Amino acid sequence: MKRYVKVDEIFHVIWHNASVFIKLTLRTLLFLLVLYVLFIVLDKYMIRPYLPWFFGILGIGFFIKYIIDFLNIYLDWLILSAGGITMFMREWLFEYKTDFFERSKIETVTNSQNSFWDKLFSRWNISIKLEHGIEYPFENINDPKREAEKILKYKAQFAPGTPGNKWIPIADEKMSIIAEALSEVVKEYMDKKTEQENEEENY
Repeated sequence: MKRYVKVDEIFHVIWHNASVFIKLTLRTLLFLLVLYVLFIVLDKYMIRPYLPWFFGILGIGFFIKYIIDFLNIYLDWLILSAGGITMFMREWLFEYKTDFFERSKIETVTNSQNSFWDKLFSRWNISIKLEHGIEYPFENINDPKREAEKILKYKAQFAPGTPGNKWIPIADEKMSIIAEALSEVVKEYMDKKTEQENEEENY
C-alpha cells in the first residue's frame, strides 16, 4: 500500500465487496469455457496446425487481462489516516489516480444501492460530499453504515478544539494572554532578585 500512497499513521482502510471479484472470476471462466468448446468444435471439422496455437494464445491473453482487472479492483483503497482521507484508484497496469482531502472539508457521507444484485450481495456505494458540492464516490463496499460512522468519527476526533487532538491550533488571543502572564512572572522574579542583591550590598 505504501508503495503507491505516502501516508503515515493509517487508522482504517475501506475495500471493495468480495462479490466484485466473484463476478469477474465467473465471467472469465465462462469465456474460457466457451473458447474451449469452440476450439473442440472447430478442431473436429477443420484441420489447421495453427488452430491450437491461436486458441492457446487467445486464452492466455484473456487470463492475463483477468489478473490485471483483478489487481485494479483489489488495489482500490479509501484510506483514513492522521493527515486526512486518501482515495487511491488503480485504472490500468501502470495508471492510477490519487485524491486527497482533509477531514475538515467533509460535509456529508451518503450510501446507496442501485440493483437487485447489490441487495443480494449486500454491497453498497458510498459517497463523500465535501465543501462546494464536490463528491467522491467509492463503489461496492461492505457495511456502509459502519464505514460512514468511522469517517465521521475521525472527522470529529481531529476537528479543531477537540480534546486530545494533538493538532489543536492555539488562537492568537490565547497566545497573547500566555505571553503576558509569562512576562509578568519573569518581571516579578527579576524584581525580587534585584531587591535581594540591594539588601546584601547594604549589609
